Amino acid sequence: MPLIYSSSFKHVKPYKTSCLGHFPSRSVKVILVEDVKNAHEIFSELDRLIIAEDCKILNMIPSSLNNPIIDLCYFLECDADAAKRAIEAIKKFGFSKSVTIVDSPLDDLALTPFFPFIVADRRAVIMREPMYKGLFRGFRKRLGIGAAKVFLSLMGTDVGKEAYEASSDIIKGMDAANALKILLMIGQSFGFCFLESLKVENDAIIVSLIENWEGAAMRNEYDSPQCFFTKGIIEGFLEAATGKRWDAEEVECLAMGSSRCTFIIHRRV
Repeated sequence: MPLIYSSSFKHVKPYKTSCLGHFPSRSVKVILVEDVKNAHEIFSELDRLIIAEDCKILNMIPSSLNNPIIDLCYFLECDADAAKRAIEAIKKFGFSKSVTIVDSPLDDLALTPFFPFIVADRRAVIMREPMYKGLFRGFRKRLGIGAAKVFLSLMGTDVGKEAYEASSDIIKGMDAANALKILLMIGQSFGFCFLESLKVENDAIIVSLIENWEGAAMRNEYDSPQCFFTKGIIEGFLEAATGKRWDAEEVECLAMGSSRCTFIIHRRV
Protein backbone atom coordinates (compact mmCIF):
# COMPACT_ATOMS: atom_id res chain seq x y z
CA MET A 1 0.00 0.00 0.00
CA PRO A 2 1.53 3.37 -1.01
CA LEU A 3 2.13 6.02 1.65
CA ILE A 4 0.20 9.18 0.75
CA TYR A 5 1.66 12.39 2.09
CA SER A 6 -0.44 15.33 3.22
CA SER A 7 0.40 17.39 0.14
CA SER A 8 -1.28 14.79 -2.08
CA PHE A 9 -4.74 15.32 -0.61
CA LYS A 10 -5.34 18.61 -2.40
CA HIS A 11 -6.20 16.51 -5.48
CA VAL A 12 -9.11 14.61 -3.90
CA LYS A 13 -12.76 15.70 -4.02
CA PRO A 14 -13.99 18.27 -1.48
CA TYR A 15 -16.14 16.96 1.34
CA LYS A 16 -19.78 18.02 1.15
CA THR A 17 -21.21 18.10 4.64
CA SER A 18 -23.85 15.52 5.52
CA CYS A 19 -25.79 17.81 7.86
CA LEU A 20 -27.88 19.21 5.00
CA GLY A 21 -29.19 17.61 1.84
CA HIS A 22 -31.25 19.26 -0.91
CA PHE A 23 -32.82 16.87 -3.38
CA PRO A 24 -34.86 18.96 -5.86
CA SER A 25 -38.22 17.50 -6.91
CA ARG A 26 -37.75 14.39 -4.74
CA SER A 27 -39.74 13.32 -1.70
CA VAL A 28 -37.33 12.99 1.25
CA LYS A 29 -38.08 11.88 4.80
CA VAL A 30 -35.73 12.19 7.78
CA ILE A 31 -35.89 9.34 10.29
CA LEU A 32 -34.25 9.49 13.73
CA VAL A 33 -33.48 6.18 15.43
CA GLU A 34 -32.46 6.81 19.05
CA ASP A 35 -30.30 4.82 21.48
CA VAL A 36 -28.92 2.21 19.10
CA LYS A 37 -26.02 -0.10 19.85
CA ASN A 38 -23.02 1.01 17.78
CA ALA A 39 -22.42 -2.26 15.94
CA HIS A 40 -22.10 -3.15 12.26
CA GLU A 41 -24.65 -5.97 12.46
CA ILE A 42 -27.26 -3.61 13.90
CA PHE A 43 -26.72 -1.12 11.08
CA SER A 44 -27.01 -3.86 8.47
CA GLU A 45 -30.30 -5.09 9.91
CA LEU A 46 -31.71 -1.56 10.11
CA ASP A 47 -30.79 -0.97 6.46
CA ARG A 48 -32.50 -4.22 5.48
CA LEU A 49 -35.71 -3.33 7.32
CA ILE A 50 -35.84 0.16 5.78
CA ILE A 51 -35.16 -0.99 2.23
CA ALA A 52 -37.79 -3.73 2.55
CA GLU A 53 -40.44 -1.03 2.98
CA ASP A 54 -39.66 0.61 -0.40
CA CYS A 55 -37.45 3.33 1.09
CA LYS A 56 -34.25 4.33 -0.67
CA ILE A 57 -31.47 5.25 1.77
CA LEU A 58 -29.82 8.47 0.57
CA ASN A 59 -27.65 8.91 3.66
CA MET A 60 -27.15 7.55 7.17
CA ILE A 61 -25.46 9.76 9.77
CA PRO A 62 -24.47 8.52 13.24
CA SER A 63 -24.34 10.92 16.18
CA SER A 64 -20.91 9.50 17.07
CA LEU A 65 -18.35 7.16 15.55
CA ASN A 66 -17.09 5.70 18.82
CA ASN A 67 -19.76 5.95 21.53
CA PRO A 68 -21.26 2.55 22.41
CA ILE A 69 -24.86 3.83 22.25
CA ILE A 70 -25.72 6.35 19.53
CA ASP A 71 -28.54 7.91 17.54
CA LEU A 72 -28.86 7.36 13.78
CA CYS A 73 -30.30 9.86 11.31
CA TYR A 74 -31.50 8.49 7.96
CA PHE A 75 -32.25 10.51 4.83
CA LEU A 76 -34.81 8.41 2.93
CA GLU A 77 -36.40 8.87 -0.48
CA CYS A 78 -39.94 7.57 -0.07
CA ASP A 79 -43.51 8.63 0.57
CA ALA A 80 -44.97 9.17 4.03
CA ASP A 81 -46.64 5.74 4.17
CA ALA A 82 -43.40 3.91 3.38
CA ALA A 83 -41.57 5.92 6.06
CA LYS A 84 -44.25 4.98 8.62
CA ARG A 85 -43.97 1.30 7.68
CA ALA A 86 -40.20 1.46 8.10
CA ILE A 87 -40.63 3.01 11.54
CA GLU A 88 -43.06 0.28 12.62
CA ALA A 89 -40.69 -2.43 11.38
CA ILE A 90 -37.81 -0.95 13.40
CA LYS A 91 -39.99 -0.64 16.50
CA LYS A 92 -41.11 -4.28 16.27
CA PHE A 93 -37.51 -5.44 16.09
CA GLY A 94 -36.71 -3.63 19.35
CA PHE A 95 -33.52 -1.95 18.14
CA SER A 96 -33.98 1.40 19.81
CA LYS A 97 -35.73 3.48 22.46
CA SER A 98 -37.72 5.42 19.87
CA VAL A 99 -38.03 5.97 16.12
CA THR A 100 -39.54 9.17 14.74
CA ILE A 101 -39.95 11.18 11.54
CA VAL A 102 -38.22 14.55 11.82
CA ASP A 103 -40.34 17.37 10.45
CA SER A 104 -38.86 19.29 7.53
CA PRO A 105 -39.95 22.68 6.15
CA LEU A 106 -39.76 21.32 2.57
CA ASP A 107 -40.34 17.89 1.04
CA ASP A 108 -37.02 17.96 -0.81
CA LEU A 109 -34.88 19.32 2.06
CA ALA A 110 -33.24 17.05 4.63
CA LEU A 111 -31.64 18.46 7.80
CA THR A 112 -30.05 16.49 10.62
CA PRO A 113 -31.60 17.12 14.04
CA PHE A 114 -28.26 16.70 15.88
CA PHE A 115 -27.27 19.71 17.99
CA PRO A 116 -24.77 20.95 18.89
CA PHE A 117 -21.71 19.83 16.90
CA ILE A 118 -18.97 18.49 19.18
CA VAL A 119 -15.35 18.51 17.98
CA ALA A 120 -12.62 17.24 20.33
CA ASP A 121 -15.11 17.47 23.22
CA ARG A 122 -15.95 21.12 22.49
CA ARG A 123 -18.90 22.72 20.74
CA ALA A 124 -18.29 23.78 17.12
CA VAL A 125 -20.30 25.64 14.48
CA ILE A 126 -20.18 25.60 10.69
CA MET A 127 -19.56 29.09 9.35
CA ARG A 128 -19.97 29.39 5.58
CA GLU A 129 -17.82 31.70 3.48
CA PRO A 130 -20.32 34.59 3.18
CA MET A 131 -20.36 34.91 6.97
CA TYR A 132 -16.63 34.76 7.73
CA LYS A 133 -15.79 36.83 4.65
CA GLY A 134 -18.18 39.48 5.96
CA LEU A 135 -16.48 39.39 9.35
CA PHE A 136 -12.94 39.78 8.00
CA ARG A 137 -13.97 42.56 5.62
CA GLY A 138 -16.16 44.19 8.25
CA PHE A 139 -13.32 44.52 10.75
CA ARG A 140 -11.27 46.37 8.14
CA LYS A 141 -14.14 48.56 7.04
CA ARG A 142 -15.17 49.58 10.56
CA LEU A 143 -11.78 49.73 12.29
CA GLY A 144 -9.30 50.39 9.48
CA ILE A 145 -6.42 48.12 8.50
CA GLY A 146 -4.14 49.09 11.39
CA ALA A 147 -6.70 48.55 14.15
CA ALA A 148 -8.05 45.40 12.48
CA LYS A 149 -4.51 43.98 12.39
CA VAL A 150 -4.02 44.56 16.12
CA PHE A 151 -7.48 43.30 17.07
CA LEU A 152 -7.42 40.16 14.92
CA SER A 153 -3.86 39.29 15.96
CA LEU A 154 -4.69 39.58 19.66
CA MET A 155 -7.90 37.63 19.22
CA GLY A 156 -6.01 34.96 17.28
CA THR A 157 -3.41 34.71 20.07
CA ASP A 158 -6.14 33.89 22.58
CA VAL A 159 -7.68 31.36 20.19
CA GLY A 160 -4.27 29.74 19.63
CA LYS A 161 -3.76 29.31 23.37
CA GLU A 162 -7.19 27.74 23.72
CA ALA A 163 -6.43 25.47 20.74
CA TYR A 164 -3.37 24.21 22.58
CA GLU A 165 -5.40 23.46 25.70
CA ALA A 166 -7.97 21.57 23.63
CA SER A 167 -5.32 19.47 21.85
CA SER A 168 -2.72 19.12 24.63
CA ASP A 169 -3.43 15.41 25.15
CA ILE A 170 -2.72 14.75 21.47
CA ILE A 171 0.51 16.76 21.17
CA LYS A 172 1.96 16.12 24.62
CA GLY A 173 5.76 15.84 24.49
CA MET A 174 6.14 17.05 20.90
CA ASP A 175 8.56 19.76 19.83
CA ALA A 176 7.21 23.07 18.55
CA ALA A 177 7.35 22.20 14.84
CA ASN A 178 5.57 18.85 15.17
CA ALA A 179 2.95 20.24 17.56
CA LEU A 180 2.18 23.03 15.07
CA LYS A 181 1.98 20.50 12.25
CA ILE A 182 -0.65 18.51 14.14
CA LEU A 183 -2.65 21.69 14.82
CA LEU A 184 -2.62 22.69 11.15
CA MET A 185 -3.56 19.20 9.97
CA ILE A 186 -6.50 19.23 12.36
CA GLY A 187 -7.38 22.62 10.88
CA GLN A 188 -7.18 21.06 7.42
CA SER A 189 -9.71 18.40 8.47
CA PHE A 190 -12.09 21.18 9.56
CA GLY A 191 -11.71 23.22 6.37
CA PHE A 192 -9.57 26.12 7.59
CA CYS A 193 -6.56 25.54 5.37
CA PHE A 194 -4.53 22.94 3.50
CA LEU A 195 -1.07 22.33 4.92
CA GLU A 196 1.22 22.28 1.90
CA SER A 197 4.51 22.12 3.81
CA LEU A 198 6.14 22.67 7.18
CA LYS A 199 9.91 22.65 7.59
CA VAL A 200 12.58 23.89 9.96
CA GLU A 201 15.43 25.97 8.55
CA ASN A 202 18.01 27.95 10.54
CA ASP A 203 15.92 27.84 13.73
CA ALA A 204 12.83 29.08 11.86
CA ILE A 205 9.63 27.13 11.24
CA ILE A 206 8.39 27.81 7.70
CA VAL A 207 4.74 27.00 7.05
CA SER A 208 2.95 27.18 3.68
CA LEU A 209 -0.84 26.97 3.59
CA ILE A 210 -2.97 26.52 0.49
CA GLU A 211 -6.46 28.10 0.54
CA ASN A 212 -6.10 29.45 4.06
CA TRP A 213 -9.63 30.62 4.87
CA GLU A 214 -8.57 34.09 6.00
CA GLY A 215 -6.47 35.01 2.96
CA ALA A 216 -8.93 33.34 0.56
CA ALA A 217 -11.76 35.53 1.91
CA MET A 218 -9.91 38.60 0.54
CA ARG A 219 -8.19 37.08 -2.48
CA ASN A 220 -6.30 39.60 -4.66
CA GLU A 221 -7.76 42.58 -2.77
CA TYR A 222 -4.61 43.89 -1.03
CA ASP A 223 -0.94 44.53 -1.74
CA SER A 224 0.26 43.19 1.64
CA PRO A 225 -0.35 40.04 3.74
CA GLN A 226 -3.67 40.01 5.59
CA CYS A 227 -3.84 36.80 7.64
CA PHE A 228 -3.66 38.60 10.99
CA PHE A 229 -5.95 36.15 12.78
CA THR A 230 -3.95 33.14 11.56
CA LYS A 231 -0.70 34.82 12.62
CA GLY A 232 -2.11 35.28 16.12
CA ILE A 233 -3.27 31.66 16.32
CA ILE A 234 0.21 30.40 15.42
CA GLU A 235 1.93 32.67 17.93
CA GLY A 236 -0.54 31.93 20.74
CA PHE A 237 -0.45 28.19 20.14
CA LEU A 238 3.34 28.01 20.17
CA GLU A 239 3.57 30.21 23.25
CA ALA A 240 1.19 27.90 25.12
CA ALA A 241 3.02 24.81 23.86
CA THR A 242 6.56 25.96 24.70
CA GLY A 243 6.26 28.68 27.34
CA LYS A 244 8.21 31.00 25.00
CA ARG A 245 7.13 33.96 22.86
CA TRP A 246 7.08 33.58 19.05
CA ASP A 247 6.80 35.88 16.04
CA ALA A 248 5.07 34.72 12.83
CA GLU A 249 5.79 36.85 9.75
CA GLU A 250 3.55 36.28 6.74
CA VAL A 251 5.58 36.68 3.53
CA GLU A 252 3.07 35.30 0.99
CA CYS A 253 -0.70 35.71 1.09
CA LEU A 254 -3.69 34.90 -1.09
CA ALA A 255 -5.01 38.37 -0.31
CA MET A 256 -2.06 39.90 -2.21
CA GLY A 257 -2.28 37.56 -5.20
CA SER A 258 0.04 34.78 -4.03
CA SER A 259 -0.84 31.13 -4.59
CA ARG A 260 -0.39 30.30 -0.91
CA CYS A 261 -0.03 31.87 2.52
CA THR A 262 3.49 31.38 3.93
CA PHE A 263 4.66 32.18 7.45
CA ILE A 264 8.23 32.35 8.76
CA ILE A 265 8.12 31.73 12.50
CA HIS A 266 10.90 32.55 14.96
CA ARG A 267 11.13 32.21 18.72
CA ARG A 268 11.78 35.56 20.34
CA VAL A 269 15.19 35.98 21.96
